[in-house]
Amino acid sequence: MNKIIEKSVLILGIGGVSMHQLALVYKKMGWRVYGYDRKRDEYVDICVSNGIEFTSVFNKKFLSVNLAIKTGAIKDDNKYIVALKNKGIEILDRAQVLGKLCENFKCVIAVAGTHGKSTTASLIYEILRTSNKKVSSHIGADVFAPRFEVNDDYLVVEACEYNKSFLALQPTISVVTNIEAEHMDSYKSLFNLKSAFLTFLKRAKTRFVFLDKSTNFLKRHKNINFVTLNNKFKTRLKGVYNQKNIALAYAVCKHLGVDEKKMLNAISNFNGIPRRYELIGQAKNTKIYIDYAHHPTEIQSFISAFNKEFKNNLIVFQPHTYSRTKTFLKEFVEVLSGLKNLCIFKEYPAREKKSVGMSAHELYLEIKKVNSSVKYVATSKKLNKMLSSFDAVAFVGAGDICEIAKKIIKSY
Repeated sequence: MNKIIEKSVLILGIGGVSMHQLALVYKKMGWRVYGYDRKRDEYVDICVSNGIEFTSVFNKKFLSVNLAIKTGAIKDDNKYIVALKNKGIEILDRAQVLGKLCENFKCVIAVAGTHGKSTTASLIYEILRTSNKKVSSHIGADVFAPRFEVNDDYLVVEACEYNKSFLALQPTISVVTNIEAEHMDSYKSLFNLKSAFLTFLKRAKTRFVFLDKSTNFLKRHKNINFVTLNNKFKTRLKGVYNQKNIALAYAVCKHLGVDEKKMLNAISNFNGIPRRYELIGQAKNTKIYIDYAHHPTEIQSFISAFNKEFKNNLIVFQPHTYSRTKTFLKEFVEVLSGLKNLCIFKEYPAREKKSVGMSAHELYLEIKKVNSSVKYVATSKKLNKMLSSFDAVAFVGAGDICEIAKKIIKSY
């Protein structure tokens, strides 16, 4: 039996943006770090280059740790989980660990919401960073000049509502962008979802909420700073939805006493984050964009902005998870059926099995009832033949659709 190594940790799901950040934090704190995921990606490469051992298979050597941290995608029947439990090794969820790390900072700014939380959190981090504040971040997207130094004055953290994980945090400032039906596999009802967000807000001394129809119910509660879009900010980001994100970030940083000129300068120079209306290249004369939108409201917001910039465009949408496709079937049809040029790509199932919901092909069939021009494809080769007649193509979704887009660009 392998001897347990003190201050050693196994990161289960290390290939994710958040998990690889945690792996690097523990490495910086002097821990021996091991990582497991089903496949090696760019985040794993970063970890390996920093001296972290990685495997994509079951390796008993990786059980010689005194702590394991898992992502929500790792199920209880995973071989590592079973073996770790048999050995009595402590297993913590990502949110639990993040909650403990928050204790090392003077001010924790936690940003939650159905849409826009990554961008809003990144904006707050960028404003504080360029204002020479001692600030760290843990955000579910790649930020410019990432930093995580225990004992910094500020920590900006993206607070994910999935499985109520954001309730593991104890923020100084809680921020909510909006509250819409999402992750209904976890919450079962909109009432339960709203209750969780209210609990999240109450965990902080100071609270900021963007006021719209989705958050209007919070007006009956006291001690909440409501933000509205009163001014249009000079920014490189497109879409009204990003103006709302900026307004919220601006209000939070103003509360923290950041100089007005520095705030506006940071906002105007902010380039956004990956997979949010991101131009990644061209296929001959066709511009290729990717966007992370996977909820009907997000898709509608992106399409509205994209249509303003490009009249002759194609939207390629990849549904993310079977359950979400089933839950929002009506909304997906409403948002997508009016598009002149639409292609539904094979779904990204993530952690799910087909039995829990609906496939991309089933969504396609529903849209086809009201839009006969919609197309369905399951391979990048078929997509390749469709692109040249458009000025711009957007690959939309939270799955591996961005990798499909990059693969097509390479093929040219």
